[in-house]
Amino acid sequence: MNAVSSSKKNVKMLGYESQVINEFINHLTPGKVIDLQLSGPGSVRIKPTVIGLDLGRYLLVKFPSKLNSADYKDVMVTGNGAIVRFIVEGEHGECVAFATTIQHVLTVPERLIFLNYPTRIEKRQLRTHQREKTHLPAHISQTKTNNALTGSSIGGYIVDISLQGCQFSFKAVGGQSAVKKCPIYIAITLVGYDEPLIVSAHVKNHRIENGLILVGIMFDESSQKSISSLLDELAIDTD
Repeated sequence: MNAVSSSKKNVKMLGYESQVINEFINHLTPGKVIDLQLSGPGSVRIKPTVIGLDLGRYLLVKFPSKLNSADYKDVMVTGNGAIVRFIVEGEHGECVAFATTIQHVLTVPERLIFLNYPTRIEKRQLRTHQREKTHLPAHISQTKTNNALTGSSIGGYIVDISLQGCQFSFKAVGGQSAVKKCPIYIAITLVGYDEPLIVSAHVKNHRIENGLILVGIMFDESSQKSISSLLDELAIDTD
């Protein structure tokens, strides 16, 4: 009886682990760039682009076009070990990694690498401050004069925020689908205030999700006092 109970528990645990693995692997959407460390002499690392995946079977990536594949022919072979690393954005922000092996390599018509599906993943939280969900109207721009943004600005919403940074969401207009990493200013609209709160920050990353562009933003140290006051106003704990 104990053996049967233990067996059922193990089956449930395996099912849960598979569910967790699939949840994270589903973040590897086509076009996402990953870090691929290939086993071999020294540290061989490349940045391939995800083409697609077959849940439970393999992950398909494209070899970087700017690299000479001949220089990697000794490590790009079936059966060679590899480690995949990628970033999952969200409330906490996590670095996900898993060990795998090369299942197959194609050179025609494209240089493609089939990686075996992981059986275990590891994840590490990146943020020291948990972000709280919100829906604050805001604009971002690279320039400002006095207490107003100038130049070309983008309007959207801050969908989560902490003392260190926030995630800004907007709908692409006119084919715009990227935001470059650069210093910016954020004008945050607050109910009951005549003027927006403008703070300086840096764009750290961006991704496309459900037709929206989500921009990861880190506040500058000079903005910490203003952001702390804002979080107090919103009754968000900064500890």
